[in-house]
Amino acid sequence: MSKKAEAFKQYKEAAMVDMLLEKLPLIAEEISRPLSEAKKVTMVSSGNGDVGAAKLTGEVLDIMKRLPEAMEKLTGVSITQLAGKPGRLG
Repeated sequence: MSKKAEAFKQYKEAAMVDMLLEKLPLIAEEISRPLSEAKKVTMVSSGNGDVGAAKLTGEVLDIMKRLPEAMEKLTGVSITQLAGKPGRLG
């Protein structure tokens, strides 16, 4: 634990972002869990845009796209800003 604390001090935001990025697959799994356990899904469409599996997949992806903003609100660290700066995540 002390080595982790030392690394967090040295790498600050990059260490936090790395930890958060490691958790993204778990978060995606938790988001999709209710869908994977559903026996039946009924979707109603207005006729505009995607329908069926494409619409359902799009909804899950929309939730995933919101994660960086949610993580920034929780941690104060912008994943997208750090990812765009050379050397900040490596």
